[in-house]
Amino acid sequence: MIEDTTDKSTLDVTSAIAAVQAKIESCGLSVKESSDFQLFEKTIRGTDEKYLMEDFSPRFFDLHGATAFWIAAYNEHGNVVSVQAAKVEDLQDRCLAEHWKQQQRRIFVDPNPQARFGTDHAHDAYFLRGKIVYHGNLWLRRDIRGKGLAEPLTQLGFLVSLLKWSPDYLYGLMAAKAAEKGFGIRVGYRRFVPRGTHWIVAPGHIRSDDWLVYSTRSDLHSLARMLASRTFAEGPE
Repeated sequence: MIEDTTDKSTLDVTSAIAAVQAKIESCGLSVKESSDFQLFEKTIRGTDEKYLMEDFSPRFFDLHGATAFWIAAYNEHGNVVSVQAAKVEDLQDRCLAEHWKQQQRRIFVDPNPQARFGTDHAHDAYFLRGKIVYHGNLWLRRDIRGKGLAEPLTQLGFLVSLLKWSPDYLYGLMAAKAAEKGFGIRVGYRRFVPRGTHWIVAPGHIRSDDWLVYSTRSDLHSLARMLASRTFAEGPE
């Protein structure tokens, strides 16, 4: 008889979310999830970085609760100190690299004829298909950086994505320097490709040295099991 592990997996994920949220709250922060991307844009514009990624802009995409969410963290004064967002794409008929080719042209190249999009993208992007989550627009206010909060905040986004969509893959594009320093592995990415999207001439605000970093559904469930069994009573690292 094959054991049904669905309920146990769900319990692992919900337990992991509770553990990560407890870690965040022990640092004096509260978190809130939303699917209102008009509010996300307003919130981003109010931060010191002010950078709203085109992928999460309602000017380019119809983002709603079934396909996207964002999470904000607030300090004891009710001020936003962190944001992040995620959205899911159903890529059954094309690989991630082909999806990039279509999407990046539309949002970056068509409005900017000087930009030139290449074809030599991350190797793995040509093989990733299915239900794929993109996680990005992660921002932490300067005064909370270096306090061990980037990991649990990012993991919260991963776990909510897993609980909502059970994706085949969850990926991000990470600056080479951050990837090389191990930030990706600490937050929960398990697979790393030293190239992301290939730009021959990148738009001025787009990095050309990003890595593709991603996890499979199995990787995410392993992360959930690890976090569910970990005690966060010690507070910030």
